[in-house]
Amino acid sequence: MVHVSRVLLLQKSKKVWIDSLRVYVKGGHGGNGLPSIGGVGGSGGSVLITPSKKVKSLSNVYYDHFPNGKQRLIASPGETATKSLVRGQCGKDINVEVPVGIQVFDDHQRLLKDLDDENLQVRVALGGNGGGPSNGWMGQSGQVRHIRLDLKIIADVGLVGFPNAGKSTLLKAISRANPKIASYPFTTIKPNLGEVLYSKDQRKISLADLPGLIEGASYNVGMGHRFLKHVERTRLLLFVIDVNGFELQKGALYRSPFETLVLLNKEIELYNPDLLKKPCICVVNKRDSEGSEDKFEELQSLIENFGNNALNSFDSDDKFCPTKFLEISDILPISAKYSKKINIVWTVEFLLDIERSTRGGRNLGIMKSILTKNSAREVIFGVLW
Repeated sequence: MVHVSRVLLLQKSKKVWIDSLRVYVKGGHGGNGLPSIGGVGGSGGSVLITPSKKVKSLSNVYYDHFPNGKQRLIASPGETATKSLVRGQCGKDINVEVPVGIQVFDDHQRLLKDLDDENLQVRVALGGNGGGPSNGWMGQSGQVRHIRLDLKIIADVGLVGFPNAGKSTLLKAISRANPKIASYPFTTIKPNLGEVLYSKDQRKISLADLPGLIEGASYNVGMGHRFLKHVERTRLLLFVIDVNGFELQKGALYRSPFETLVLLNKEIELYNPDLLKKPCICVVNKRDSEGSEDKFEELQSLIENFGNNALNSFDSDDKFCPTKFLEISDILPISAKYSKKINIVWTVEFLLDIERSTRGGRNLGIMKSILTKNSAREVIFGVLW
């Protein structure tokens, strides 16, 4: 579809962040029976996958369960019946705890279970039956297959934008998260999570800083699918737009602030158009840069008639222009760099209003009445022109 850019993700860490894992699973073999005394062999153990809030990423699963690099889970066999043990003991199950938000697929891409709640569990490999009169007293083999564990981050608010727009800086400013921040694109190569605690009732609002998207993300350019999938489980999309526009590298095609928003709209539509139904807010970052006031006012006027202006920007070229448009509830100018001006109490209340609105399936009209007051904008972000 869109302009294809080559992206090199160069950073390596000692402990690699993982959001997808292919695993060989095998249920335990059933124990043999003993026909002379009617003894029945024990059933083999099964392999179970259980979500837990204690586990934060698939990296923990990988390094805890596969230290030798072999991604195999094999349950224990059942015991054979003996003269002193008429019924053989069953093999032990393997129960692997994974992060909440894991989807389990088989090798044919069939969804076995969506583990989006801590109270769920899925058996991915059933142990074999023990030997008895129905199977000739021979223990049966356990189920064998490959599965894929696919993590989709669950968060109330997802920060979406092109590289170097300031998403990580904003996350750090309004939460206790400490993401890596630098002036080059693709500093964030894995989602970062932050939480804001509302002291009155101890409720938490989670925010996910998602890696920067580029044109062609819906076609997996720049690992686009790995990044876009994390948008699916957020309650609200918060688009972070650089008021100065975007240029991947020197000499690359420049995109204006409005064009970057339109292209993000297009990429999300191509990946999954249902995501456009999520409530969304646009924050325009780097208002401290020279000439930003005029640029913001221009962007604001374009967003007010988003659909028509999007068509005009790309001459109705369907390679670039979406057919379904974001319904942006508000546009806010910010300077995430100067985070000292951000009042955390008002920010939390702002996010709580977002959560209430999205939980009830309503639009964010309530937010417009709050955010159109200059005093509220100033207290929330401290960024009035």
